[in-house]
Amino acid sequence: MISDIPDEYSKIDFKIHIKKVSEGPVASKLSGFFLLDNNIVNFKAVAFGRIGGQNINIKISETKYNLIKKMGMDPETILSLVQKKIIEGDMTFDEKNLKGREAME
Repeated sequence: MISDIPDEYSKIDFKIHIKKVSEGPVASKLSGFFLLDNNIVNFKAVAFGRIGGQNINIKISETKYNLIKKMGMDPETILSLVQKKIIEGDMTFDEKNLKGREAME
C-alpha cells in the first residue's frame, strides 16, 4: 500500500517525462522515462481512468528493475511512487508527440 512507504522513499525527487500518449476508447498508452539518481529509467504504461478512478500499470525493463535493486531500493515501491506521481499529474510532456493529452489532464 502506498501509505506504507518508508520515509527514505518519500524524499526521492522523481523527474517524470512523458514522451508519447496514445488515447484509446478505454485506456491510454504512455511511454516515457523517469530519473532516479541520475539514471534514466524508460517505461511503458497503460492508464485507465474510467470505472473506479485513475489507475496506471507501468512496466520497466528487467535490466532497470535490477539496477534499482542494486541501488538498494525496492523496485516495486519505486514504481508505485512513479504511478502515484503520474496520476497526480506531476510530470512533463513532449508536446510534439502527444495524442489525446486532454485525457491526462
